[in-house]
Amino acid sequence: MTLPVKILSVLAGLSLAGSARARIWTNDRGATVVAVLVAVRDAEVDLKLQDGRVVAVPKNIFSGADQEYILEWVKSGGTLPDTDVGAENPPVQGDFGRRYVPLEPNWDAPWPERVVVPGFLLVKTVQETEELSVYETDHFIMESPGKLPEAERMILARRFETILSALAAVPLNLAVARRPSRKYLVRVCFLEEDFNRAPGLRNGHLKFSPTSFTALLLRDKKGKLLKPGLDPRFAVTHWAAQSMDWDHWLVDGFSAYMAFLPMEKEAPVFRKIPERLAAMVPRAVRTGRETLPALADMLSRDSAHSAVEHGVSSRGGTLQYWADLLWMVYWSHLEGSGKAERLRSYLRVRDAEGGGKARAVLLDGKTPEDVQGEMAAAWKKMGLRLKFSQPASAAADRESAGK
Repeated sequence: MTLPVKILSVLAGLSLAGSARARIWTNDRGATVVAVLVAVRDAEVDLKLQDGRVVAVPKNIFSGADQEYILEWVKSGGTLPDTDVGAENPPVQGDFGRRYVPLEPNWDAPWPERVVVPGFLLVKTVQETEELSVYETDHFIMESPGKLPEAERMILARRFETILSALAAVPLNLAVARRPSRKYLVRVCFLEEDFNRAPGLRNGHLKFSPTSFTALLLRDKKGKLLKPGLDPRFAVTHWAAQSMDWDHWLVDGFSAYMAFLPMEKEAPVFRKIPERLAAMVPRAVRTGRETLPALADMLSRDSAHSAVEHGVSSRGGTLQYWADLLWMVYWSHLEGSGKAERLRSYLRVRDAEGGGKARAVLLDGKTPEDVQGEMAAAWKKMGLRLKFSQPASAAADRESAGK
């Protein structure tokens, strides 16, 4: 029997441990409960608690992530597994001592054309004073040294939540972006000197470190927010991909790819990516006057962070940046049937067996030079005449022979 109960007694008064088939539900006041979804009606949902009771709860009080989950559950006919990454998939040890969250496969999803901010975006005020204000969204906690007007809170929330929506939609096993093991921290600065002192790698008006993001919001003398130069696409993607223990070349390449995506009213657009990129590549690279790094060197790139490459904007930068971006778009949109099958296979094997065997899958029995030729031929059809440097090993061999 379903028991109609008040929401405060369900989501604020209960303290339950995690369940193997349950997920963590959050209401609009931040209270949580662990329960299994068993039914959805027009205005209510039925949740089964760990003690066996089934309670009816108003549907509109839940967080945005829960609202999305309810929609997915209905679409699946009630067969969607009730799991929560935060409760069931704690971080595990990966290569080089890093920790990452085991992922939910997203391999077979088609490339999206457009990804918009979640329709239900809740920004909750946890604390608001002149010294410290704390706001919370489904995936982020935002700390500010003072009150943030609603417009500024929504700017931050929409931009950060949108890029996570895009990551969750991309078919490269990035579903962790939808349900992180913990909420991400965004610290706000109003002064450049405070921002410059913050730890992390800089990308425009944003810094990112293994534990947080730092956003710089500048105001004029009257206290009005200047046009925000805040674009979290590169930083959030890099943070998420690095936490998944990916190879360094893939972290940088995919981060550059996501930062390159055009935006339409806060929505990343995936349409006509190769054409857009071909028109933006610097002339020296497009004509082959500047040679790109060898594929063999790119795949063997050290896994350590390289701060030199992380501040590059999508409209300029080093040859390494353009190489990463050209390769990522090639493997994602131009290679094979344009469904990123080789890249998806690479990531499947890497998740299961590690980097060594995965690289063989990526090369598909060919030499790096052969794959370079295939990539150059694909881009040549779009007006690019790409050339590559000799691998570092070959250059070393020539130097030894000369001596």
